[in-house]
Amino acid sequence: MRNVDQGGARIASHDSDAATVHRDRVLDVWKHAFGPVPDEDDWRDRFWEQHRTREDFRLVTAELEEQLLGFAWGYTGRRGQWWADMVADALGADAEEWIGGHLEFVELAVLPEHRRLGIGGQLHDALLRDVSHERALLQTDADSSSAGHRLYRARGWQVVGALAGGKAVMGKRLR
Repeated sequence: MRNVDQGGARIASHDSDAATVHRDRVLDVWKHAFGPVPDEDDWRDRFWEQHRTREDFRLVTAELEEQLLGFAWGYTGRRGQWWADMVADALGADAEEWIGGHLEFVELAVLPEHRRLGIGGQLHDALLRDVSHERALLQTDADSSSAGHRLYRARGWQVVGALAGGKAVMGKRLR
């Protein structure tokens, strides 16, 4: 675990094993940031565990006085994983340039009452800090005025493809 104090919030990075103890607090922030989870046991047992056990998983948390304000996580994306294969289909000929061995920037969430304070940017930067990957991919809203899209664009991401449901695939060269 690596700790950095940024503007009052403590930013910490956790590997797969260390992330385990944060699962339920991450789920709580998730619900406040993204809305209800239809089946919390399924989220814990399938979604969280599937991601947490992926290669090079890293969870980054932002805490203030023991309260989890936000989180981000990612891992190495590979062909044969559902999202990577979906993106490969969407990118067509450009997929070879992006898919496989990339950092899959999976989630970033901040409690609504703590947004617009720079925490999302701090989480973003901490997740990318010291990674060995040459490139990264993420999914966000295609609407360039959305908060997520603006955050990623301001940090050097570019739209590399489109997905159904008004979503965009953004890519970033890390080297």
